Amino acid sequence: MSLSPGQSRRRTSPYFPSPVASSSSARTTSICASSADASENETKGKADGKRKLKEKMPSASAKKNKSIKKNKQAKLLKNAQRTKSFEPAYWGNVINNREDDSEYPPVHTLILGTHPSIASLSKNEMYGHPLNAFWYLAGDAIGFRRSAAMSPTGKPYVYYHDHLRYSDDHILEYSQQLERLVAKGFAMWDIVAECEREGSLDQDIQEDVANPIREFCEGTLKNVKRIVIANGTTGAKFFVKHFKEWFVDGRLCAASDDMSQRAFKTVMNKSRKTKANGEISSNEDNDVIQVVCLPGVSPAAAKFTYLEKRAAWEDGCFGPGLKDFEEWQSKRYLKQQSTPQIQTPKRESSTAHKTPAKEPAFRILSSDIAKLAQENEWIDLDVPPKELRPSATLTNGQCFNWMVVEKKEQSPYAISSPRISAWGTHDAKEWIGPLGDRVLSIKETPTTTLFRVLHGPTEGTKEYLHQYFRLETPLAPLYDEWSKSDPRIAKIAASIPGVRILRQSPLECMFSFICSSNNNIPRITKMLSSFRETFGSFMMEIPIRSSVGSDDDSLSIFSFPTLASLANASEDDLRAMGLGYRAKYIVGTRDLLQTNGGEEFLLNLRSNDDSQAVQDELTKFSGIGRKVADCIALFSLDQDDSIPVDIHVQQIASRDYDPSVLGQSKSLTPTIYKRVGDLFRSRFPNRAGWAHSLLFVAELPSFRSVLPLDMVKEMDEWKTHEQEQRAKQKNEKKKE
Repeated sequence: MSLSPGQSRRRTSPYFPSPVASSSSARTTSICASSADASENETKGKADGKRKLKEKMPSASAKKNKSIKKNKQAKLLKNAQRTKSFEPAYWGNVINNREDDSEYPPVHTLILGTHPSIASLSKNEMYGHPLNAFWYLAGDAIGFRRSAAMSPTGKPYVYYHDHLRYSDDHILEYSQQLERLVAKGFAMWDIVAECEREGSLDQDIQEDVANPIREFCEGTLKNVKRIVIANGTTGAKFFVKHFKEWFVDGRLCAASDDMSQRAFKTVMNKSRKTKANGEISSNEDNDVIQVVCLPGVSPAAAKFTYLEKRAAWEDGCFGPGLKDFEEWQSKRYLKQQSTPQIQTPKRESSTAHKTPAKEPAFRILSSDIAKLAQENEWIDLDVPPKELRPSATLTNGQCFNWMVVEKKEQSPYAISSPRISAWGTHDAKEWIGPLGDRVLSIKETPTTTLFRVLHGPTEGTKEYLHQYFRLETPLAPLYDEWSKSDPRIAKIAASIPGVRILRQSPLECMFSFICSSNNNIPRITKMLSSFRETFGSFMMEIPIRSSVGSDDDSLSIFSFPTLASLANASEDDLRAMGLGYRAKYIVGTRDLLQTNGGEEFLLNLRSNDDSQAVQDELTKFSGIGRKVADCIALFSLDQDDSIPVDIHVQQIASRDYDPSVLGQSKSLTPTIYKRVGDLFRSRFPNRAGWAHSLLFVAELPSFRSVLPLDMVKEMDEWKTHEQEQRAKQKNEKKKE
């Protein structure tokens, strides 16, 4: 083809239309345009295909990295060992191998590791590596301490130890730590049932098979509210890998914190897409289990400090879990209280002989008490936990003047302050009450005991409390001495430190235990409150929160009556207060005490070294038998060998020391009473009354959860056996 003058040859661009030389012929133009378009499309398609192919083809460096990864995986598998995880741990198999027991709470929190480390497998302990933070975190939240982590050179690692809340006195063995945790409603397991792995890093896990966690939650546990991933985002990846469909089904939901939202973002987005209505289950849905991703407890998770881990774990795991446990405990208590009891019909009494009304439901909050006497600061008693724990001393039945102060407003199921003050709670931390001419707040911390004066003189209060708590007597050496004499008390001593005998006002102690005759502690507390209000002196008012949520109520605090203020009290006055038949005992004891020299007579008994002689003196007073006399002697007169014996103490002696002391007798005869006391005095020659009180505290329901579970099981089995024997004897007697 020849070119016309003025035209030049141009190369057709594959990206632009071919240029038109002239418009002399429409046909020529059309043909040229069609030809150019076809050429363009063909060329463009080829170029796009080459680009896509090029994109799919890995670069040289990518090929190299992939090859390295394959070689590493092959090497790992070649050197790896196939390991299996532990069985799940929850109260049903750790404690008694039963799947249902009203003594223990439903599991609310399942804590999942990825797979046990070499250290854990070798020790047969979950989270067994000495630098794993889990048991330190759990102890700080629940109230114990893991033993010091030791380096290969024998020196302790101090990374965690400076931040732990509890001292060496709270160290528990692994089995005790596990029991303490599961008894609060926590459970533990691993995501991966078995795998190939060299070393202990999660990232090296190969050929992994998951545990049947969904079946465990929906079948065995049934009431799980949250699943906690213990190894951070790495653990979360393994969980999603094996349980993605659980999310997609809408039965799991990421917790609302940032870390959980990031860890489960992809699977939650997929869950959204599968919902026909565009909605997903939220963490407010009652039937949906929240999945919480927390900072890893492994020593490899060094991105977070111990304090940061503790804050996150208390917010996402232990805090809400313990709240669930407390709600279950409160519901269970209220249910027990509301259970109808079969009673023998009683003769109606006159209107003048009324019993005290049921105590009002109210709570005393720490935030309200903090507003009182703000000029008086907290003062340290300088006493370590092994020497004094108010939680095991103030509300165990030896005195009746302290009320529990709650840290924050509880759930609607919370028990009111008067009730929890009656038998105490081992995990209470603050109390308020009248003591002599003062009103004091007592606060227990992990390392010491503090006090604050709310009313009365501040000067000399520390010395006054030293006398009251009898801190001149070292307690730790006594614990050691008793533990050598009795393996059982050794276990109790390790679980319940700081149980002391008080040195109360003898007058207050005497009248209080006269009121205790054939009575229960909540009713005794109410009785003595009326006694104070009627015959004592007004001291101050404290703010309380009533059951209807009002915050403007108050409670008046009165001192205990003096002998002079009781001088004109009549039997009718006391009966009208609800003291019943005890009214005549109060009047009779008051009169004889005035004749014998008043309170000075009682104070002089402190110098008597013969506890039997002191008992004989006290039983001369109206309404005071052997047990009440020994209570007064032990709790106010420094008679450390006095043993108050009731049916519960008799059962302790029969179970642990001499089965014959229980016998066939329906009552505590003087002979049996002395035999039981002598059993304690012979076994614990140094302050037998103190040792007896420690054993008694261990029997209280509020302290069951801190005891070794084998001991609790033993106590329950013995009680069941004893009931069966009694029933058998009763049936045999009927046949006769």
